Amino acid sequence: MILSRRTLVAGLALTGLKTPAFAQSAPEPQRAPIELIEDSLDLPSAVRLGHAHGDVIMIEYFDYNCPFCKRSAKDLPALLKAEPDLTYVLVNFAVLGAPSVEATRAALAYLQVYGPEKYLPLHLALFGLPGSVNGERAIAAAERLGGDRKRLIEAADTDRTTQWMKDSFKLGNSLGFVATPSFLVGAESYVGGMTLNQKRAAIARARG
Repeated sequence: MILSRRTLVAGLALTGLKTPAFAQSAPEPQRAPIELIEDSLDLPSAVRLGHAHGDVIMIEYFDYNCPFCKRSAKDLPALLKAEPDLTYVLVNFAVLGAPSVEATRAALAYLQVYGPEKYLPLHLALFGLPGSVNGERAIAAAERLGGDRKRLIEAADTDRTTQWMKDSFKLGNSLGFVATPSFLVGAESYVGGMTLNQKRAAIARARG
């Protein structure tokens, strides 16, 4: 384990409420409170991809040990290419146990040290790993991208990282996100996995 016992235990408090279920079919859209959408966009841990000021904003709440999130990440480059006017926002939502808490700490440390413009390669690399992704494996993946282990571990173990995780969890819970991944598209929420075509249909629906 690369992370301190103190910060790991603090992070584990995030996993106590629910174990997410996985959607087997396209989730139904639900109207989302605009203030919670705005709060999601204001999260300091949120990573914006694609168009800086897109005509539609799509926010994904994900966990690095979620198989449907892995599928979503695999589709992400194709989605960004197919939808050049889309703003896509990543929100770490560590809800699947201790390995996810550790992996998210490492990922958020990378975000803090190297900035959002360098985050996507790590995001794709973590989802490209076979099996369970924990903190050690996440740090190793970050090192392969040029990350500095010492700086990353120090950032992972800070109170700021813990607070970022708690803020995301609180918002996801308020939105009723009991499955990963879950999405906000325009003014609607979708709880559960979506294929590339389903995402594009939701984006078209948001454009109206």
